[in-house]
Amino acid sequence: MISRLTDGTRLHYEVHGDGDPPLVFVHGWCSNLRHWNAQVRHFVGGHRVLAVDRRGHGRSDVPATGYTALQHAADLAEICRAEHVTSAVVVGHAGGGPATLELARSCPDIVRAVVMVDGIVGPQARIGDATSPSGMALGAMIDRLRGPEGATAFAEIYRGFFSAHAGASGRQAMTDAQRVPLAVATAELEGIAVDTAAIARELFQPVLWLTVAGADQPAVRAAFRDVQFGQVVGSGHFPHLEVPEQVNAMIARFVSTI
Repeated sequence: MISRLTDGTRLHYEVHGDGDPPLVFVHGWCSNLRHWNAQVRHFVGGHRVLAVDRRGHGRSDVPATGYTALQHAADLAEICRAEHVTSAVVVGHAGGGPATLELARSCPDIVRAVVMVDGIVGPQARIGDATSPSGMALGAMIDRLRGPEGATAFAEIYRGFFSAHAGASGRQAMTDAQRVPLAVATAELEGIAVDTAAIARELFQPVLWLTVAGADQPAVRAAFRDVQFGQVVGSGHFPHLEVPEQVNAMIARFVSTI
């Protein structure tokens, strides 16, 4: 399906199945809705499932602006309201995490609970500021993407997101990612440099914090009022692609507890 937003941007999305609570899947940096296919197949039998290509990604339009957590959250809210999706469990991966958290904060009628898949929560990353480690890391990535070998640098960075066992799904995700314009990739990195800890402290919804490596549980507990933890094994940064059965089981269990 295609929806034209109030600013004229057309977003591609898919809706499947029926049942409560609905599930909304938000992809990460330079990803697309197809990367949630294993989750859609798993949950469609008992839930209404919505997956969106965020602006600049997949089959959605590539406007010149709007690559911020606030705008992505507004885009998602427009789609959810158009499809009459309320009280949903919203699942956000990595770079889609800030938009997922912002949607939960700004539209509590839409978001009943949150699942964060290998995301981060912390203070604002000040790009280029030597006193901000996350800002320096983001700045270094942006500099590489804007350099003369930007496409090569992007491929190297993205390849590092997958384990040696990723197989065909990892290779396809790499191919998909390289279709995203570098200007969008860099704008997205700038857009995720937000104070996610401040957003998290305003949320009342329960959260599942699902990671590949161990979570800093004290820090995450300090950010969220109500949080559960899950950790997969044998995966890179895209566990929903590499080990979908583990991710699906943890989301299903979390949904049963809220």
